[in-house]
Amino acid sequence: MSIARRTLTALAVAALAAAALPTTAAHAADDPAGVLHLTVTAPDGTPMQGSVDVLAADSSYSRGLQQLDESGQLSLELPANDYKIAISPAYGSPDLPDDVLRQWVPGRTTWAQAGTVRVSAGDTTDVTERLLAPVPSTLRARDALTGAPIDSFCVFIDPRRSACGGPELTVSPLVPGPQRITVSTEDGSYLTREASVTVSADGGGANVVDLTPSAHLVSQVVDAATGAPVAGVCLTAAPAGTGDLARPSPRACSDPTGAVRLDRVEAGSWNIFARPATGSAYGAQWVGATGGTGDPKQARAITLKAGQTVTVPAIRLDRAGVVTGTVTSAATGKLVTSGTVTLAHEPGVSGPRWGVALDAQGRYRIDWLGPYAWPLLFTTEGNATQWSGGFALRGKATPVTVRAGATTTYSPALRRGVLVTGRLVDPEGRPVNAQVTVHSARTGEVVGWTSDGDGEYAMRVLGPQKVTVAWLWTPPYVRYAGWYDGVATQAEATPVAIPGSSPFRLDVEASRFPID
Repeated sequence: MSIARRTLTALAVAALAAAALPTTAAHAADDPAGVLHLTVTAPDGTPMQGSVDVLAADSSYSRGLQQLDESGQLSLELPANDYKIAISPAYGSPDLPDDVLRQWVPGRTTWAQAGTVRVSAGDTTDVTERLLAPVPSTLRARDALTGAPIDSFCVFIDPRRSACGGPELTVSPLVPGPQRITVSTEDGSYLTREASVTVSADGGGANVVDLTPSAHLVSQVVDAATGAPVAGVCLTAAPAGTGDLARPSPRACSDPTGAVRLDRVEAGSWNIFARPATGSAYGAQWVGATGGTGDPKQARAITLKAGQTVTVPAIRLDRAGVVTGTVTSAATGKLVTSGTVTLAHEPGVSGPRWGVALDAQGRYRIDWLGPYAWPLLFTTEGNATQWSGGFALRGKATPVTVRAGATTTYSPALRRGVLVTGRLVDPEGRPVNAQVTVHSARTGEVVGWTSDGDGEYAMRVLGPQKVTVAWLWTPPYVRYAGWYDGVATQAEATPVAIPGSSPFRLDVEASRFPID
């Protein structure tokens, strides 16, 4: 669980998915087809316009952004299957359907609740849906620990539907049934929560959302040599001992007096990473017991309880140094020109937040690190993900020592590792598009990651080692995640032995374990 929950609601995520909803027909082009004929009316019985998404209940096929005509009707030829139907009504312009008011046939508000409609080969299936009338609802918030009402809070549904106030708020009209909303406080005194509330058809009653008090961390950032305050240094929390900077995290930056307060932190044990502003003469650090360090395992562990404010001794910054080098392949001797050099795993991001990208000559340069020994992670095309020294795990890395005001050159020849390939299929054996992440079975660290586009994945992983394999499958409106071999949790995952050098094949079945 992240220390700051996402402020984007599940409804907004579904809206984004719908906006890019593909037609997945390649594997179904030759399947026997039938016709779905849909008629949609407004709550008052008049024809309704808007857009329709039709999705196979087994996530094998989808047709998105189909438009109802002026009579509120739509006919689609579809492969024979069971389908779920989502309708986004256009109460204003027909070209601007309101995804927040999306309704699933028959009269439901979520994918999980939606009924299924069978389309049979050679037949026409008629479906008539009358939209439910959106209604406002009342919301209150209370302290999850004490049960006391919270006098002022905010509700976010989408950019057009947000409000702050209290102790009671009226939420904008929504379709009756379960709805996802985001509840927070402006002052950061409580953790932001994405909650499910039930909107009643008559608008009666009040939903109560429990918010957990935030933990808070306060400190001052100073020059290690002079004690002078340093402004613009941003703090990020990571679970203690992990070095995990990729997860969504609260961030706070020091003011002109060096004071900093980190709010919206979950209870737990944390390390703090301090990064000065771009162009600063100071270097980044993991905050240690008496000074900075480049190793998160040497960082100060700070234990926080819900609602607690902890003062951390002054964070003492040293001057920055530079680490640079040219990356090559140990197998070929050629330059490696695509990839990143980072302090932490950042699977799936478009650009490194905690490092730099290699340039066209295979070079990198990081000029914002403090003068400590830093494990560096190399994630590149055509080579296994590896830490400095050519190791799969951070704990075994050969740290690169940065010196204040000086340049350290580190030019690794990266190991190619073992080519791991396989099919990624649904329970019926059909290929799926998904992400595959390989973890060390011993430490849980990510040691390989790829996004498969056609049901076949490939990545390079250092061997020999035992790993567990996770997958994330995200068809429209639903997310499935699990572990090899057919289990929902990492604790149940079957360890897999990656060999030292030979190519290795592992076919993975993505079961339907919903995570939303």
